[in-house]
Amino acid sequence: MLTKKVTEEVKNLRSINYKFYVIVVGCGKIGLEVASRLSHIGFNVTIIDKNPDSISRLPEDYGGFVIVGDATERETMERAKASKADMLIATTEDDTTNYFVSLVGAKIYGIPSIISLVNNRENVQLFERSGINIISPINLAVESFERSILEGLEHSIDYMAGDRK
Repeated sequence: MLTKKVTEEVKNLRSINYKFYVIVVGCGKIGLEVASRLSHIGFNVTIIDKNPDSISRLPEDYGGFVIVGDATERETMERAKASKADMLIATTEDDTTNYFVSLVGAKIYGIPSIISLVNNRENVQLFERSGINIISPINLAVESFERSILEGLEHSIDYMAGDRK
């Protein structure tokens, strides 16, 4: 539902011919999906991964660029034209890599918007204190469960209140 809303808002941006350049680091399950969706919407996307096998899983209709390389190395970021990026999204399974790439993207290349996956809940504060916007799968899952439980309780209370009448 939220994805649909965001997609619609992004399509509105596209209709005013707004070109946005995004670098996605990591072509695992999350990075692959993010890069594919952004490319499909119309963003200019470059995905970076060390593993050529990961890159080979991109869908045929992926319209972005691909770099097989290590995003922690300056040469790779130069090839990705990091200084021209509007956003960097770090999606590797390694928080240390995500943190390093995010900081280098912001401080060295001046990328104005950074979003990083944080896999270990203990690292969330470190990323946030460094000014990095984060996505934490554990936090998202816990929040989703809490919301579902509370909505279920609310529905049960409403149902039980209706039975008493």
